[in-house]
Amino acid sequence: MDTPSRNAGQGREPHRDPEGDRRRIDELEERLRKARGPASDEPKLDLRVSHRQTGVAYRVLVDMIAGLLVGGFFGYWLDRWMGWTPYSLVAGLVLGLAAGVNNAWRVIRAYSEEAARGNDSRLP
Repeated sequence: MDTPSRNAGQGREPHRDPEGDRRRIDELEERLRKARGPASDEPKLDLRVSHRQTGVAYRVLVDMIAGLLVGGFFGYWLDRWMGWTPYSLVAGLVLGLAAGVNNAWRVIRAYSEEAARGNDSRLP
């Protein structure tokens, strides 16, 4: 008696039509291609703008991290020198964060002004 469980290991399925499947897939792809329209209608992404935005984002990241590290270092150094164990470190971290945010804000503002003018030739 042939049951589906006996035919499972033989690699043959009686109702499969691979050519019909391929033909249906090709027809579906053609219909999708017609529905989407020509590919040239899509606007091209200006890679210079994308690279510029990535550069600004990395600069903001570095400014924030550098502010925290420098503030933390000076706070730790003051803790050791003056003996104000937790207070100088916390104050240094807060001041470093404020300095990092200030630098990041200046970079973002400069980028926004250049983008509004359309002057993207200068790198950050």
